[in-house]
Amino acid sequence: MKQTAGSRNSGQSHLMDQTFAGQNACNAEEHTKPFVIEWDATDMSSFESLAASDIVFVKYEGCTLRVLDECKNDSFRGEQGAYKPPEWTTGQLESVEIQNSGELVAKLPLAQATLGARVSGGEQFHMEYYVAGTRYASRDAVYEKDLEGRYGCEDATHFVYGFNLGAFALGSANELNVEAGASAFGFGAKGTQSSSSKADKKGGDLAVCSSDSATEVAGCKAPIRLNLREIRPGQSAEAVAMATPDDAESLTAAGVINQKLEMSDEARAHYDAAMAKANAGDGKGCLKELDGHDKLNPTHKSTDPKSPGVSMLRAQCVMRAGKCKAGKGQMRKAFENTNMAEFGPEHIDRSVDAMAAMYCEGDLDPTDGLRKALSELNKGAYMTKKSSEFCTTQWKTAEKLIPKAKPRDDDDSQIIDADKALFSMVPNCFARAGDCKMAYTSFKSVSSSVYPNYSDMTEEQMRNNFESLVSKCKGK
Repeated sequence: MKQTAGSRNSGQSHLMDQTFAGQNACNAEEHTKPFVIEWDATDMSSFESLAASDIVFVKYEGCTLRVLDECKNDSFRGEQGAYKPPEWTTGQLESVEIQNSGELVAKLPLAQATLGARVSGGEQFHMEYYVAGTRYASRDAVYEKDLEGRYGCEDATHFVYGFNLGAFALGSANELNVEAGASAFGFGAKGTQSSSSKADKKGGDLAVCSSDSATEVAGCKAPIRLNLREIRPGQSAEAVAMATPDDAESLTAAGVINQKLEMSDEARAHYDAAMAKANAGDGKGCLKELDGHDKLNPTHKSTDPKSPGVSMLRAQCVMRAGKCKAGKGQMRKAFENTNMAEFGPEHIDRSVDAMAAMYCEGDLDPTDGLRKALSELNKGAYMTKKSSEFCTTQWKTAEKLIPKAKPRDDDDSQIIDADKALFSMVPNCFARAGDCKMAYTSFKSVSSSVYPNYSDMTEEQMRNNFESLVSKCKGK
């Protein structure tokens, strides 16, 4: 059958091609908030891992988006900023109907590659989604100079300014048989298991989004939609200031304090914003906010150790901004102006070391680097689930630095007994990550190097010792 100018072989009209969506097909500038329906569980997990400590950069052209997972500094988390804690919302179930190619491009541009041919052939799709919350970046802009010379960043066109958390499911409308007002994919009491199983694409679990169980609702916190911003040309004023050497000026955020600041906000608002950015891991952004605070509240500047509350926050953010030594010096002075001083200088030194282990980023000396690796392993082993790759990185970093690190004194057991700490922390980190195979492998490796007699054990004895130490992997 010969195709006329007004119709396609599928019977669809060409009218959509004349609309705004049709004329702007696969134009990234018009689709800066794409759903990521093409991501599988591995893609979701990889994105979440990147977003846990760094701004995420992408190459976004036409209807194709590629996450640049190498566009980051592994030795300096949050170098380009970080994501604030989620802002949770009550949310409600939303739906999207795709009836032709124009609607596919306009509403789900990233699905063009996989669903384009099916839609062109006349197939229609129905999608449901639920937004439980949103995470925003601690900075509102990224400049080309920020990424200049960074391996893996050459193709970056956009950064992820924010992303919605929740769940979605999409399926062929031809195969869905749903009562009016009901969910096609199992959301709420009206959903059915049979319809839920027909989703072509899904992220998170719509069925748990209305639950009152914190454990279940965790399944409704997957990244489902991105808010992208183009990388701006040139260089930010803050980056120029932060590039100056360590001196009296640079320790107040490299002279940013001398720049013009908006005077309409109260100092408290800057302090609260600094706290939020510090908690997100954005040291540079935190310092900028503290400069705003200092300008409005000059009698309690964050650079004054006699204002220990705000000066300790500044010290933390200087550490996060990649100036560990300077931050430690500021933290020590702040501690000396609290009741901690009565416990003596040794106690202050240990407290400063603990702060450095939590907050220092960038190039660290072997001792600070080892403290940080041990702190991260401790978190992964006993506090919060990390990935197997995370455990491997921290383990290998610690092993490399142990011979180079120098204890502060004879009581510095953290450094003196670092190898013994690995004996427990490393396998438990892998176990909490759900990788019992690596937990056992690492246990055998670490135990044999720390306790030579372990190498003489039988496999059964080794396994019994392992399971008594790592209960999560018993029988696995």
